[in-house]
Amino acid sequence: MAMNDAERQRARRKRMYDAGYKLMSIWVPKTSEGKAIKMERSIFLRRIEALTAGWPKKKLLIFFAEILEIVKEKIKEAE
Repeated sequence: MAMNDAERQRARRKRMYDAGYKLMSIWVPKTSEGKAIKMERSIFLRRIEALTAGWPKKKLLIFFAEILEIVKEKIKEAE
C-alpha cells in the first residue's frame, strides 16, 4: 500500500533518529526573507554549542583554532 505524506515523513524522521541525528530548526522574522541576516554573537555561540554537543575536547580545540584562523584571514582581507 502506498504511504501518504505524513507516513513518509514519520518514516524519514525515524530513520534519521535511528541513524543518530536530531532535528533542529530555527525561527527567523518574516521581514528577513531574502535578506542577509546579521548574526549576533549570542546566537552564534548557541548554534556552535548545539552543533558541537558531545564532541571530545581535542576535536573542539582543533575546530576552534580553525575558526580563529578563518576570522583572522577575513579581518586581514577587510583592512
